[in-house]
Amino acid sequence: MKRLGPWLTLAAVAVLGIVLLAVNMSKETEPATAAPSTPGVPVTTSAAPATPAPLQFPPKADYVGKVPLPTGAPITLSVTVAGDKATAYACDGNQVEAWLQGSAAGGALQLTGKNAAELTGRHDGKVVAGTLRLGDKQWAFTAAPVRSPAGLYVYNEGGARQSWIVDADGNVTGVQRAPDGATSPAPGLSPDATAIVNGKKITANKVSGGDRVG
Repeated sequence: MKRLGPWLTLAAVAVLGIVLLAVNMSKETEPATAAPSTPGVPVTTSAAPATPAPLQFPPKADYVGKVPLPTGAPITLSVTVAGDKATAYACDGNQVEAWLQGSAAGGALQLTGKNAAELTGRHDGKVVAGTLRLGDKQWAFTAAPVRSPAGLYVYNEGGARQSWIVDADGNVTGVQRAPDGATSPAPGLSPDATAIVNGKKITANKVSGGDRVG
């Protein structure tokens, strides 16, 4: 009788090799599966992080910032908030100016004005950041909180309007709009909110969020 031992050993080795090859191939082709999730806990993904939601504005607040331009004077911007309403004013202290009004609900600004003026922004708990659009031009802005007497002021008489922005350092930027719509630099505004307009001393009115001007 022939001895089968060596042949059985070779056969066993061959079968083992086939089994190992099949296992390796199954691992290479097996689709990746998500890690098991814990009930009630969302599974994290590799998606880009979401933009943080805006934070609520204080009940009343004033913000002032500047928008640098490639040439000429920067645009000074004031935003005043009261409750869920806001009023903003942007000017260059010479000819450019725009008044905007709208919503400040939920910490998000959605303001519009004449001649396609638009302001959108969000409150991060301290500053306001967003985009200001005047006509066909737009700029990013950041406006920091300020305390009175800084803020936004206006005076109307005889169809003419003087508008001023006072920043945290007491610097004043303002534009005067004549009854015919022509614009020019506004008269100087003193720290006590007084100015000389048409030869007489006047007191400007502090603008609050929700006040409609322009």
